[in-house]
Amino acid sequence: MMIKFFTLALVSFALVGCTSQKLPDDAYQSNFDDTLPVVNEPQQDYDIRLTSPQENQVLKSPFLVAGEARIADDVVYVRVKKANGETLISEQTRIKDSDDGFDPFGVLISFQFQSTDDGYVEVYGIDPETSKEVSLQSVHVKFDTAGQSSVSQ
Repeated sequence: MMIKFFTLALVSFALVGCTSQKLPDDAYQSNFDDTLPVVNEPQQDYDIRLTSPQENQVLKSPFLVAGEARIADDVVYVRVKKANGETLISEQTRIKDSDDGFDPFGVLISFQFQSTDDGYVEVYGIDPETSKEVSLQSVHVKFDTAGQSSVSQ
């Protein structure tokens, strides 16, 4: 019993001595540089912000598809689809240059919606290197089938 007590006391004193030692002030200084390097790589990002139409908006012909985009070739593509995925309209528009990286776009689309009550408006870009769609934005919309307008694009 006495040996266990002395062993426990020695371990306790050793631990107290290890934790109560004061380190010199320069021991807390790091030799590592905590700053992150700044890399100025060209932006390859594609981004589209669709502002019109809004989700579940009822569309009458003509209607505006608009927003802002950062796309490599300055062309935004627009699709209007039925709820089953069938494409009704395909359009494209050039974006206008601005200084903040996002450039505005807009296209006015006229169409007679007699065969469908709802669907989707999709906006996307095409990557010039891969020819694949990028930054697809899709909103569910409803079509006003009561208003009859002529088809013009």
